[in-house]
Amino acid sequence: MGHIVRLIDGHLIYDGLLSSQEKATIDEILRALQEEIPTIEADLQAEYGQGAWYKYNLGLFLGKLLEKYDISISERRRFWDEIKHFATKENRKRNEGTKAATRSFYEQCYALSQQDKEVVEKLNWRQWQNILDRVGIRADERIFQWLKQSTGKIREDDWREFEKALHLYLKNKDTSVFDNAELFAIYDSIMLMSVRWREQFKVFSLEHPKSAKIKSKGTWAKKYYALCFKKKKELHSQIVTEEICTSAFSELM
Repeated sequence: MGHIVRLIDGHLIYDGLLSSQEKATIDEILRALQEEIPTIEADLQAEYGQGAWYKYNLGLFLGKLLEKYDISISERRRFWDEIKHFATKENRKRNEGTKAATRSFYEQCYALSQQDKEVVEKLNWRQWQNILDRVGIRADERIFQWLKQSTGKIREDDWREFEKALHLYLKNKDTSVFDNAELFAIYDSIMLMSVRWREQFKVFSLEHPKSAKIKSKGTWAKKYYALCFKKKKELHSQIVTEEICTSAFSELM
């Protein structure tokens, strides 16, 4: 698909100089999208609801469109925009930005479809959106291998804290120096740290219901993660242990 169209003030604009045959081909593709996309979206929603499996299967369909219409990687974001503007009947209010493709709904569906089913089922769609938004966290794609071997689904609040802690850990870190066992142990320890924060903070809230720290939970969570990593470094440990989690929380709270 050598020329992508745009929508300006409700009118189709073709990029570049097109022959009548090229223009006819693009018009044909747009007509096909307008017929196929609403139908496939409706069918998949009816079967899977609005969750991750709907987005995964929609991504599989989108992958077939990329092959069918010979869409290059560089053209993908604009192709997703064409679908959004010309084909879908869905009204998605989330701000996707205008440059990077990572926040595009259709790009994220396509990216999700590239994962094994055993990985997809570990997180709900909101959790998947978070990880697909964060380029730094998924820069080392072994995080998907780690998810695959983890036991059961991950709680949404635990995943949210895990992402915060992992983002802090990854600053100025090159995870390629770790083998799989080492990296997975680090991920496990960061998840442990996140779960222990939730559990310990719940007890703290019950015992100190009037504490000002309850209203600034996010700030104290960051301080807790930073202190855990500081103690880990002081102990020359590669992972955060149970003892470190308990010590850091007691010291802060």
